[in-house]
Amino acid sequence: MTKKIVGITCDVQGKFYESEIAYSKKVIESGGVPFYLPMETDRKNIIKIIACIDSLIITGSRDIDPSFYGQRKSKLINPLDKRRTLSEILYLECAIKLKKKILGICGGMQLINVALGGSLHQDIKTCVPQSINHSNGIMHKIFINLDSILYKTFKNKTAMVNSYHHQSIDTLGKSLFVVAQSKDKIIEAFESKSKRILGLQWHPELSNKDIELNFFKWLTSENK
Repeated sequence: MTKKIVGITCDVQGKFYESEIAYSKKVIESGGVPFYLPMETDRKNIIKIIACIDSLIITGSRDIDPSFYGQRKSKLINPLDKRRTLSEILYLECAIKLKKKILGICGGMQLINVALGGSLHQDIKTCVPQSINHSNGIMHKIFINLDSILYKTFKNKTAMVNSYHHQSIDTLGKSLFVVAQSKDKIIEAFESKSKRILGLQWHPELSNKDIELNFFKWLTSENK
């Protein structure tokens, strides 16, 4: 059986593209072939690139400029290079059009939400004062909807996940529905109605749990 090629978006740092190696390691471990994607902004080129891959990972990152969801930037924003945001939106749009499976991780989940018309809390502590701690890799419980890819993965109504973010989803994007939340009602995962998009607010690539490898196996499998 031919191995599935999984495209992985990169960050832009000066004259370099870069990505944490954990993403490619998990793709290889799940039986796929990782392919790092250039931060291209020409739609014609991106269509050609997306046609060459089987699924897409939009990786974690710094913060998306709030102008992409109609807000002014607060002082708490750690800005992401706009070229990356524009590029990832194009990759996402083309992957949806070609019906590729898409996994958004942490900032990648937030990118998907913004690209589909949603918005973000620019800073959880400021916008959700009663929230639990979601930063510095702290582990916390999430509550999972039964009718979801997530439940099929964990086979449980709850799970413990790591947390490295200071932003979260506010308004949910079109065609998405919430499949997991933390006890403070922060959205921890969503799926698309098509079951081709999965967004996770935590970092499964940093987990040593065998069960979390299933998210990458979902990308490299034939079925939904």
